[in-house]
Amino acid sequence: MYDIKVIDSFTNKQLSRLKLAKAYVKDTDEPYGIMVRSSTVPDSLITDKLLVISRSGVGVNTINVEASTEQGVAVLNTPGVNANAVKEAVISTLFSVVRPLTKAAEMVQTLSGEDILLQAEARREEFIGRELQGKVIGVVGLGAIGVQIARSAYDLGMEVLGYARRDQGLDFLEQVDLDELLRQSHFVVIALPLTEETRGLLSEERLRQMKQGAYLFNFGRGPIVDTTGMLAVLKEDSLAGYYTDFPEEAYLGNDKVIMLPHIGGNTQEALEGGERLARKALSDFLIYGTVRDSVNFPSARQLFHLPYRVTLFYKETMDILPDIMQIFNQFDLRIGEMMTNRKGECVYVLIDLDNDQSQIERAIEKIETINDIKKVRLLKRPQYKKRRKVKKIIK
Repeated sequence: MYDIKVIDSFTNKQLSRLKLAKAYVKDTDEPYGIMVRSSTVPDSLITDKLLVISRSGVGVNTINVEASTEQGVAVLNTPGVNANAVKEAVISTLFSVVRPLTKAAEMVQTLSGEDILLQAEARREEFIGRELQGKVIGVVGLGAIGVQIARSAYDLGMEVLGYARRDQGLDFLEQVDLDELLRQSHFVVIALPLTEETRGLLSEERLRQMKQGAYLFNFGRGPIVDTTGMLAVLKEDSLAGYYTDFPEEAYLGNDKVIMLPHIGGNTQEALEGGERLARKALSDFLIYGTVRDSVNFPSARQLFHLPYRVTLFYKETMDILPDIMQIFNQFDLRIGEMMTNRKGECVYVLIDLDNDQSQIERAIEKIETINDIKKVRLLKRPQYKKRRKVKKIIK
């Protein structure tokens, strides 16, 4: 049985399905698994006992990934699950910039009399907007979210520029370097995760390269934009406005800054989809040792036919796989299926065996003495109960 600590709220529907992996929710400081949305995972929970952290969402800046990797803990996430939700939030804010529909509706509510239509039409000039069609939008980051934003902007008739480290080969946008994107765009959308490379990416110097009267939309992470630099360019009327999904105290009271309470990916559909995928990813890792989306483990999938499976995770400072194979041969273990994959210097191996359990356990004890081995697990193939056939009664 696996004790699972749940941080943030998840529906009972998904939590109840953890039992399929013999996992049960428990308020413990030493869990085998953690499920989380956007709250911080305390470092104290990342122990030698912990096997997996499953994040419903994409960003993992609230998880100590380095400490997790050192302990052999898989950090899983659900990229793309909230991409449509964030895209729709971005498109909504774009429309709110160019068309003052809310203010126009509020004005109408102040009117009275039978000729309310004539009164309203007499004030239409106060609410003349602009069109997005023909304007240039720059999308910084062309992952699952950025690509959807770019595609929708293109369908609206906008000219789309994109920035990413690698050529994406997309036919509905022109990929340019970041400085060129900032100089040409009327609207710039940040759709990047927070990393050491992206922290402070939009410095004051870069912000000053933006087109006069442009708008910046930050749906990536707050620290990607330099706060001091942003306040400086807004004070000088260089930018028309800054929309961010990540509130900061420094922006309070600034009428050129619109702050949202981190709701870009918060739709009913995205939340339900995210927690379902997070629960399934955690369950599959516990049952089969398989990995689909992880920030520190390589992907790994293999059909589980034989009675036992050994999973190994290690940092490869030197090639230790031959040493592992030598131990398997020493204990006369019969390898049926095997797969290995790597991510950076991290290697993950699945090995299926048809041997006595005690024989495998003795081999594992010896493998665990190898310095670079971070985690070894022994899994038993699940035994599924056959469904009873129900005879139909014909009346």
